[in-house]
Amino acid sequence: MKKAYPSTARWTFLTLYMSFLVFLGAVNLGVALEMAAKKAEKPLRLLQKKRGRPKKGTPRIPKNAKVIQPQKGGQWEYFTRSEFEVLFGGAAGPGKSWALVIDALGLQFRSTPVQKAAVEIPDYRAVIFRRKTTQLSKLIDEAKKYYCSSPFHATYTAHRRGDPGPSFTFPSGARIFFCHMELEEDKESHQGIEYQFVGFDELTQFTLTQYLYLFSRARSTIPGLFPRIRATTNPTGAGLLWVKKRFIRNGDIVLEPKKTYYFAPDRSVSDPYVNPMGIMVNRDHPDARSRTFVPGFLHENRILMENDPTYVQNIRAMGAKYERALLHGDWDAFSGDFFDDFSNQLCVRPFIIPEDWSLIGSLDPGWSSPCSFGLSARDFEGNIYRLFTYYVRDASPDQHARAIREMIENFPYTRGRMPDYIVAGHDAFERNSPSAIHSNEYTFERVFRNILGLSLRKARTERVLGWWAWKQLMRQRKWKYFDGFNDPLIEEIVAAQHDEKVPEDIEGRGNDPNVYDHALDETRYSVLALFEPEKHVPRQPREDDDYALENWREEVFELERPVGADGV
Repeated sequence: MKKAYPSTARWTFLTLYMSFLVFLGAVNLGVALEMAAKKAEKPLRLLQKKRGRPKKGTPRIPKNAKVIQPQKGGQWEYFTRSEFEVLFGGAAGPGKSWALVIDALGLQFRSTPVQKAAVEIPDYRAVIFRRKTTQLSKLIDEAKKYYCSSPFHATYTAHRRGDPGPSFTFPSGARIFFCHMELEEDKESHQGIEYQFVGFDELTQFTLTQYLYLFSRARSTIPGLFPRIRATTNPTGAGLLWVKKRFIRNGDIVLEPKKTYYFAPDRSVSDPYVNPMGIMVNRDHPDARSRTFVPGFLHENRILMENDPTYVQNIRAMGAKYERALLHGDWDAFSGDFFDDFSNQLCVRPFIIPEDWSLIGSLDPGWSSPCSFGLSARDFEGNIYRLFTYYVRDASPDQHARAIREMIENFPYTRGRMPDYIVAGHDAFERNSPSAIHSNEYTFERVFRNILGLSLRKARTERVLGWWAWKQLMRQRKWKYFDGFNDPLIEEIVAAQHDEKVPEDIEGRGNDPNVYDHALDETRYSVLALFEPEKHVPRQPREDDDYALENWREEVFELERPVGADGV
């Protein structure tokens, strides 16, 4: 005869048992809700090792296979995004390059109706870009650790005739390319190729035109495998300005991180640099493309922090600006690496300019490229104030001249006073220059003389000397600008980078059409026109000290000798 439980013991057992069942139900409910939420958001999941028999048609995962899983934070969020265009990063160290390499595999499509990883589809093609060839080796080494091992077993090919770059070929026939775009025309190497995945590592090192050209290559004829544009970056580099405008902030439009937006190209402009963000539209717009920015931070990368705990100190040793940009993801921290002394401290509230201060204009003429004009004043202590910037493209010289005159006459802080004179780049005086010629063969100089009643003066165009003088004024806090009237100039200052071959000049040295330096150039003209360096007065030599006298004469000669032009 079975022994019966006492009533109290039975009740206690039943209570515990029911509590356990309730607990399991809550857990299962929580899992179900999580799965439902993820399914509603159409996430893209990574391949993870699971117990049990795989679904029919899914390759079995070996027991010794690597478990590929992103870390919590920005990486995890990045892999859940299904937008057409996603930028990940904004700071150093969250594992951006790793994420890009793994994302190209398309493992997330296993949990979609495709039910396969992208690299298991024979026609799948992906490409990952770095700007220079020498920068590809690290990405390729990272890819080899995953692509060539179990369960992918890809074969690496360093070079194959007709291919755009090194590649990994998977057993299915799918291929992932690793390519550079050091030159603008390198983008043409991908003409006619269809990519379902296009990745850019360190996007701010590319031009906007390179980036947008690959949009035409991002297409898919594979059912369920939608094309994706993915990019990573730090808030530094030559392309900082256009990347920030496209993903972070463009004028008064501020985009919220991790929120999905829809944009269409701005067809009112011929140059995409005018409006890199495009026009915000509804998702039903025929040209709408989804876009988002996913921030990532160093503290989220536990693997890196454990392996290299001194990484934070290394970044801090680079200076305060790099710390703000690379550790905190501050898009406004890094003002390029050319104007090191530029800061918000140079910004002043507008005030009435006294009538006895010097007032000059500076002009960099433009036809299809922007025409930039600046008005600057100098006080009796040698301080130079940039008052306003006119920055317009796609207009004729007479349209520019009339608009500039109207701007000068209506500027309240000079009471409509005309400048004492205007210095201009030498192409304003050339009939045969595409940037200076008008349909009736009038030069900028003649048009401005007829409309403004002022003759343009040929500016001193020495590049290295001009940048040096301007940076000296910044360092001494003697060059300042009016708040709210000089945004185009400030944007170019922030984006300016050193040229690799001539570090004393800005990138491109005035010859790169993808480097916008129009406002910089005409400001340099105004600085050289107004700059008065403090001359060192040498000690008076004794009459019997011939050696000292000769040295003194050489110093004065060097100081007063005119400097020859070193470029336009």
